[in-house]
Amino acid sequence: MSGKKRITIDEGAWNDAMRKANQLRQVQRDLPSMLAKVQQAQQAQAARDRAEFQTRQDELTSRLTALSAEAQRIEQSTTRRINAAAASMMNEARKANENLRAETRQLVEQQERRFTAAIGAERAQRERDVQGLRAEIAKDRDFRANLLAHARSVVADARILHDAIAATLPHERYAPGKLDDLRRRLDVAEANVAAGIAETSLGQGQDLLFGLGDLRAEVELRDAEWRGAHLGAVTVVTALVEQISASERIDVADEESGLSAELDVDFWSYGELSKIRARADALSQRLADSADPPSLDELQEIAERMVPSLDASMTEAITLAQARQYASQVRVNVAEQVVTVLEETTGYDLEGDPVFAGDDQRAAFYSKLSNGDDELVVEVAPDETGKSCVIRVLSYESGTPNEYLRAQRVHTVAAALGANGLPGTPAAEPGEPDPVLRDLSLVRQRPPASPLLGRA
Repeated sequence: MSGKKRITIDEGAWNDAMRKANQLRQVQRDLPSMLAKVQQAQQAQAARDRAEFQTRQDELTSRLTALSAEAQRIEQSTTRRINAAAASMMNEARKANENLRAETRQLVEQQERRFTAAIGAERAQRERDVQGLRAEIAKDRDFRANLLAHARSVVADARILHDAIAATLPHERYAPGKLDDLRRRLDVAEANVAAGIAETSLGQGQDLLFGLGDLRAEVELRDAEWRGAHLGAVTVVTALVEQISASERIDVADEESGLSAELDVDFWSYGELSKIRARADALSQRLADSADPPSLDELQEIAERMVPSLDASMTEAITLAQARQYASQVRVNVAEQVVTVLEETTGYDLEGDPVFAGDDQRAAFYSKLSNGDDELVVEVAPDETGKSCVIRVLSYESGTPNEYLRAQRVHTVAAALGANGLPGTPAAEPGEPDPVLRDLSLVRQRPPASPLLGRA
């Protein structure tokens, strides 16, 4: 029979490895470059937003030049207020994202309150503008003498504003169905004008101007709110992608020995970093989808939940990779101690060079000893958690197996390792050892089994 020994790695050493892994992202050499790329992406997206917004506003302004003087005055005032509110939203979005992890529910709620206040203020101001116009109309005797002409002018203004909104603003995206309702009411008002029903059509036209202006403000401010959220999502996703790129290969140093080594995070995490990168790239593609842009709720979901979740997964992958690399070295060190104990107590001598299964440092480590006819193979394998290793001393004997000597070897190894701070309880293992493990050249060629921890 062969002996089985479970070794728990010293907690102080393990915690030290965890601490070092958690510090990796803080000492990445290319952090300034990463932040520069994030800032460039943010500025590029903001420039695209400004260009698109300005193009749309220019077209809208051009279409509104056909309005009557009174209506133009109201719409120009509305344009100034909307532009100021939109600029404020975008500036606040940029400032909020200067701290890449400041996207909290509180900020979202504050933004919603700002939007609601902006809409309310715009409606109140428009109501005052319209009331002022109505007061002027009431005082205008010439207007009263030619009520139908003024009704025709007001309804025509409503048609111009309707057509401008239909042609330039994403009304169906932010206020689905509202413009259709106003269009049906506009058709009725135009029919009344055509029938000479002056007073009714005038009131209808004035109400339509108010309703259309209200819709315009709502759509433009909703769009500004979306663009602010989109800019924020682009910023944090770009930052995540750059962090992943910077974390693919990082230098790790042992503070005590001063030795350093390169850590291939994807290799030691069994491809986990690549999976995280694929999900981050998918988010980037989603944000760039102009044919089917993400909703405001989706943008908030990306910034508030998806990116932090992927960021946590990336940190976990880095931590796990560092821990596995550290545990690999521990397996080599433990194997050396076991071999030394066996050489000193059994008369067996090390034969050939030790190997990793499949020539993979993440896998079990094997050493072989011989005393002529009989052989021992020391296997130090990672367990399912990655925090411990399992030791087996496999006996290959030419004659009848000596169960007493096998048990003695197991207890001797356990005692020696315990004296070095690696305590464990030996356990008997039934059956004969795998004959393949006796040939280390075959062991080196055989692909290792992935540990349960971190396995896809």
